[in-house]
Amino acid sequence: MLQYLSANILDVFGLDWKSMLFYAVNFLILLAVMIGLLYKPVKKMLKSKRESLDEVYEQNEKLKAESEKNAAEYEQKVEELKLETARAAATAATAAQQKADAILAEAQDQAKAIVDAAKKESATQMEQLKGEYRDSVNNLAVQVAQKLLEREITERDNDALIEQVLSDWEND
Repeated sequence: MLQYLSANILDVFGLDWKSMLFYAVNFLILLAVMIGLLYKPVKKMLKSKRESLDEVYEQNEKLKAESEKNAAEYEQKVEELKLETARAAATAATAAQQKADAILAEAQDQAKAIVDAAKKESATQMEQLKGEYRDSVNNLAVQVAQKLLEREITERDNDALIEQVLSDWEND
C-alpha cells in the first residue's frame, strides 16, 4: 500500500524517479556552489571582523590600563602638590610669625625708649619746677622779711602783707 501511495503521489505531481534524481543532483550542485561562493567568503569576512574586533578590544584594554595608570599618576601628583602647598603655607606662616615677632619686639623697644625718655623729661621738668618754686619761695620770704623789717606789723598788717606778696608773686 505504501508503494501504491508513493507511486500515486508521484503520478499526481507528474514526477518519476529520473526527475527526482535530476532535482536531487541539481540541489546538491546548487548547495556546493553556494557553499563555495557564499559560505566560505562570509566565514572569511566574519573571521576578519572577529580579528579586528579582538584587536580593538586589546587596544581598548591597553588604553584602559594606560588611563588607569595616568589617573594614578595624576592622583599622586595632586597629593604631592597638596603636600608642597601645605609646606609652602607653613613656611610662609612661620616667616610671617617671625616677622610679626620682630616688629612687635621693635615696637616694644621703641615704646620702652619713649617711656624712658618721658620719665627722664618728667624728672628734669620736676627738678626745674622744684628749683623755680624754691627761688620763688626764697624771693617771697625775702620780700616778707624786708617788709617786716621796715616797720612793726600787726596781725592785720601781716595778713595784708602776705596777701600783697602773694598777689605780686602771682603777677610775676
